[in-house]
Amino acid sequence: MDISVVIPVRDEEGNIPALHQRLKSSLKNLKVSYEVIFVTDINRDNTFAALQELNKKDKDFKVIKLSNSYGQHVAVIAGLEKCSGKSIVIMDGDLQDYPEDIEKLYNKQREGFDIVYGVKEKKNDSFMRNVFSKTFVYIINLLSDVKTDYNTSMFRIISKRTRDEILRFEERQPSLVFIMSLIGFPSASVMVTSGERETGESKYSFMSLVNLAMSMLLSFSTKPIRLISYLGFIFSLLSFLYFIFTLVSRYLLNITVPGWATIIALITLLGGLQLFSIGVIGEYIARVFIESKRRPLYIIDKEVGKFKERK
Repeated sequence: MDISVVIPVRDEEGNIPALHQRLKSSLKNLKVSYEVIFVTDINRDNTFAALQELNKKDKDFKVIKLSNSYGQHVAVIAGLEKCSGKSIVIMDGDLQDYPEDIEKLYNKQREGFDIVYGVKEKKNDSFMRNVFSKTFVYIINLLSDVKTDYNTSMFRIISKRTRDEILRFEERQPSLVFIMSLIGFPSASVMVTSGERETGESKYSFMSLVNLAMSMLLSFSTKPIRLISYLGFIFSLLSFLYFIFTLVSRYLLNITVPGWATIIALITLLGGLQLFSIGVIGEYIARVFIESKRRPLYIIDKEVGKFKERK
């Protein structure tokens, strides 16, 4: 198998027919052997039924149904476990990633790169989502050793050896974009089209994006804990200096230092800082707790289509 395409989908019944036709046309133009693996879980519409019907008509399009909602990145990993292509394309199923751009990724990869990711000229999201995304990317690049670009997404093509290395990361809350950056194999980028969703709506609410951002940051950086140590040292130093100032003012200059409001404000500030610090440390401890259980990353409910054994 030359190319495998892994697509996580949820509630995308309306996009499946167009996605099928465009994928089939794009992959046929490459004149390679291929398979397309859709990974889905719990849907509010008839996505899974539509995918089953698609497999009856076109055996190159296969389906994995997970038993529960494990998240987009885990769904992709389930597809990577089952795919058999020498090159693997990862893309979304909402047509914001253009199937026609697979050829660009594939041709660039053949120059000798293990990872080729698509860079979009712009993102067709709302103003607030764009602001949030830019802020998050700035913070993650500031606090983490893993760097990312604002206009990149999951849309990329990877080599078989990259897939094998990704599957060695047995994390319960994986972030594939950062894992690929951490692997460090030769990579390149190409400009791709920024499409718009034709039907349906985004599966990421604002709080989902916040949780995803927190998970990525805490999974790939220990700098927040280090910052807490720095803040603790700075506030301790300021408190000591303020204590010296109070003693000098009272016993050497005979000045009574007022400051009930100041004291209350400082106590409130320090109390809030302590609670915030405990919360950050608690997030790290929670991740250690989750990882230590070694639960299965996902459970497959059904498979539709014939999957080759991965080598």
